Amino acid sequence: MNESPPASSANDSAVVRSLVVEAVEAAAELMNRPSVGVAWDTPSALEGMTVGGLAAHLVRAAGATVAYLDRTPVDAQPEGDLLTPVTYFHAAVDSPIHEQVKKVSADESAIGHKATATKCADLATELSRRLADEPADRLVGALGGRMLTLDDFCRTRLIEVLLHLDDLSVSVGEPRPDTDPLGVSIVIDIIGSIARHVHGDWKVVYALARSERVGGPAVFPVF
Repeated sequence: MNESPPASSANDSAVVRSLVVEAVEAAAELMNRPSVGVAWDTPSALEGMTVGGLAAHLVRAAGATVAYLDRTPVDAQPEGDLLTPVTYFHAAVDSPIHEQVKKVSADESAIGHKATATKCADLATELSRRLADEPADRLVGALGGRMLTLDDFCRTRLIEVLLHLDDLSVSVGEPRPDTDPLGVSIVIDIIGSIARHVHGDWKVVYALARSERVGGPAVFPVF
C-alpha cells in the first residue's frame, strides 16, 4: 500500500522546486532513448500529436518556468488575487494559447529527436540553478500577466511534466522513469482539488466510491 508523503514536504519550497528539476531530468533521460527517435514522426498517445510534438510540448511546458521568471521583475506585486494551481488550470484551458499547443509543438519538434532531448537536458540544468537562486516568496506573471507564486507555478509544472512523461512512455512502449512519489502525490492533490472546484465535493465522492450516483458530466478526467 502506498502511503502519502508528509504534507510538510509538499509545502516546502526547496522540495517542490527540486521535484520539478527531477521530473525534467527524467524526461530528458526518456527522450534520449533510441525508441523515441524511431517513433518521432508517428502518432503519440495524445490525439493530434506525434511523439516528437509531445516531446517538444513537454520541453516547452517545463521551460515556461524560465520564461516567466525572465519576464517578471523580482519585486513585482499582484494587482488582484494570486492564481492557485487550480485556478491557473481553469484559466489555461479557456485561454486561446490552449488551442495553439498542437501547432506550436509540431513546429518545435522539427529540430529533431537528438536536439530536443539535448534541449530538455540543458533545461533541467538551468532550472536547477535558477530555482535554487529564487527567493521563497518569488512571484511570476503567467496567463495574461496574472500572478501566482513561483512554487505554485512549479506545482503546475509537475502536472505537465509528469503526465506528459507518462504519455511519452506509453507512446513508445518504454518504462516510465522513476521519480519521487511526492511529485505524483502533489499532482493527485491538485487534480482532486480541480474536480472539487468544478463539480463539488459530493460528486467527487460519488466518482471515487459510488459511480452509479454521479450522473451528468463525468468528474474525471478533469482536463
